[in-house]
Amino acid sequence: MFKSIVVAYDGSAHARKALEAASALAAAEKAQVGIIFVIDTDRASLPANIREMGEVEHIVDPMPNSVVDLENAPANLVNNLASSSAAAQRAMAQYADYLLEQACKSARASGVKDVEAKTAMGDAAEEVVEFASERNADLIVCGSRGLGGLKKLLLGSTSHKIAQLAECSCLTVK
Repeated sequence: MFKSIVVAYDGSAHARKALEAASALAAAEKAQVGIIFVIDTDRASLPANIREMGEVEHIVDPMPNSVVDLENAPANLVNNLASSSAAAQRAMAQYADYLLEQACKSARASGVKDVEAKTAMGDAAEEVVEFASERNADLIVCGSRGLGGLKKLLLGSTSHKIAQLAECSCLTVK
């Protein structure tokens, strides 16, 4: 039934569940799996886990929270750090590579023979749908953060946007 499955992956618990579901389906159907990590350039913040990984790997200098609290900093300051700092871009790319390597290992351990990974930059939903189109995917699998009804209505969600844009079937895993 499925020949090519794409998984939107960001390392979160919901994304790991999506990868497990996609891997099980792909192994049963002998389908290809494409895993994509999107560095979302529309976000107004540098995720704390990427900043911390960059500090641990000595890619960026540690920034004391007492000097600049990235979680509560003005959006323009954080956006400038995320978009203009070459070190921050390298940290994000290295983090994505690490997560994709782990995701590929997990898919192969589940019995998937053909796995490809890609990192992209841009709007997460648009990049996932474009990757699925390039691969002639039959199915896109992604996780849901589980936003409540009102919050989802006001903010939208990446998984919902993927479902709206995609020409193939979509599976959202909670």
